[in-house]
Amino acid sequence: MREPSVQAGRPASKQWALTVIALVAFLDTFAMLPVLAPYARQLNASEAQAGLIVSVYSLTNLLASVGSGVLLDRFGRRLPMALSLLTAALLIALYGVVGSWDTLLLVRALHGASGAVFIPALFALVGEHGQANRVWAMGRTGAIIGLVALVAPPLAGIVAARYGEPILFFGIALLMGFAGLVALLSVSESHVHPPRETRLHPSEVLRQPMMRSVYLLTFGMTFAMGMLTYRLPTMLALAGYDAAYRGRLFGLFALLAIGMMASVRRRALFGGAFGRAMMGVGLIGAGSLLLEWVALPAGAWSAITLFGIGFGLCFPAVHLLSYEGAPTHLRGVALALLYAFYSLGYVLGPLSAGLSAESNPPGVLSALVALISLLIASRRCSIPHA
Repeated sequence: MREPSVQAGRPASKQWALTVIALVAFLDTFAMLPVLAPYARQLNASEAQAGLIVSVYSLTNLLASVGSGVLLDRFGRRLPMALSLLTAALLIALYGVVGSWDTLLLVRALHGASGAVFIPALFALVGEHGQANRVWAMGRTGAIIGLVALVAPPLAGIVAARYGEPILFFGIALLMGFAGLVALLSVSESHVHPPRETRLHPSEVLRQPMMRSVYLLTFGMTFAMGMLTYRLPTMLALAGYDAAYRGRLFGLFALLAIGMMASVRRRALFGGAFGRAMMGVGLIGAGSLLLEWVALPAGAWSAITLFGIGFGLCFPAVHLLSYEGAPTHLRGVALALLYAFYSLGYVLGPLSAGLSAESNPPGVLSALVALISLLIASRRCSIPHA
């Protein structure tokens, strides 16, 4: 089956539409980081219950990812993405009116499942519209997401402090709803629907050694990132560094990642996309060791520098590899599986860090996971560089 032809010089409105969706689609993740756990505590959740409310998003996102890929490849990108964004808008609005922590847990779980559709759909559209400029398009989208990660948490904290969490949730819901309408009205479908008898099964993607390698690298990256989000703030707090200091460190991470993603425009740079993904995971693993072996504050700043550069190299590379390495009729499945492994790392990374902190330095475990993923991926992958 031939790939649909999309003109390289598509109207500026299509670029604008995908940019708006990329900016808004990750708000529901990053803007809630500083407020969700305290809000759950206000609803009489215990510490453990609040932690479950925060993490259940990634868990249900992981579980729903497999089915979402089949949905995207069977019915296209535009309509499922629009409906997913509109559903997320409704669920986020419910955050502000729930009366108990267990109701919030249910809403959060449904919200995570809805996110399993619009994020793979977004990257499928970016890849299909990008064509010859696909490397730059993936990096640009990653840089936009990094910008959201940089500015959304502090802005959300200010809004919640001044006006309360429900107003913040309603504001995010309005933006998500707007993005859903943009997807519905301004994004053109870029996918040719396969015949009904075409088999769309995730096992077809997982049977390919290259795709398994990409998913292993993705897991190694997000496992380490999950460890960092738990370990670094804990270490700094115990050493007496305040929240503002911790915020500056994560701000540096975001700036380095944004700069790296925006600057990669050539396919062959650093050995192609697979080479960049390998290098990124390697830098992240090295940063994990520096976090444990170099005294504060130098260890924290060194680790954040390597994490930022490594994430900036790896994030757009694994998306490009997932898109271009899968058969045309299974690209939605491939990107959905990518996010399943992405979520799995973020679920297991902080959990393992918390469980191992008493006996073993979490950064060493994180570096070991990164090393294993690198070794297995390099042995299995024998494709030309993307």
